[in-house]
Amino acid sequence: MGARIALDYISHSFDSTNEPTLLDIDLTIEPGEICTLIGRSGCGKSTLLHVIAGLLIPSEGCVRIDGKQVRRPCAKWNMMFQAASLYPWMTVKENAALGLAFAGSPKKEADEKVASLLEMLGLAEKANENVQRLSGGQQQRVALARSLATEPDLLLLDEPFSALDAFTRSSLQEEVPEICKQLNITLVTVTHDIDEAVTMADRVMIMARNPGRIVSELKVDLPWPRRHMDHRFQQLRAQLMEMFTDTTKTEDEIAQPPSKRIAAA
Repeated sequence: MGARIALDYISHSFDSTNEPTLLDIDLTIEPGEICTLIGRSGCGKSTLLHVIAGLLIPSEGCVRIDGKQVRRPCAKWNMMFQAASLYPWMTVKENAALGLAFAGSPKKEADEKVASLLEMLGLAEKANENVQRLSGGQQQRVALARSLATEPDLLLLDEPFSALDAFTRSSLQEEVPEICKQLNITLVTVTHDIDEAVTMADRVMIMARNPGRIVSELKVDLPWPRRHMDHRFQQLRAQLMEMFTDTTKTEDEIAQPPSKRIAAA
């Protein structure tokens, strides 16, 4: 069962100046929904993901997952980062089974789960290879298998495809939503990529910076899998780009000194 996430007016400051990194984030994500956060660098996307994961306690407001306030990380939600963070001395299946080992799962049961996931992710033939011999895309698939093996209710992705080649990135953009829909996992992703947002999300939340806040959203009502050349895909892409551009213009106006703002008016 996917997790339901409620962000109740989240604000956060990192230093004594009390300049907010995040301000009044009010958002609900339904079970099984795929929600993408998009915005320029410095708008607080990753910070918000850390707050949802329980890795960071907000200065104000609270996060509730399935009605319970988040105060620390939990085994029922997993977070993937840009780096795969695998153990280089272990094999593919050993890395993928790591979460299950920590959870105390019987080895036979863990082996069966991991074998099924590696098959799903196209890594069955690599199961006994050392992860150092894999490509970057294959390593990210191993990290994904590790995250899925514990059967989480929530998966959080912090730009995990950004360093991959275009072909591998495109494949994972299609595979990950399909897997999450199949397993009924709520998915929250962070990206700078307009195409990735439209390809993966049920709903895109656009964030502005200074301070970081959600300023608009776009519902992506397209069938799966998404096809980039479809007319409706291109329409939504253009709409999201326009919304993103308008947000960027607003950020630039806020960043200008008062004298320049008056002159521009």
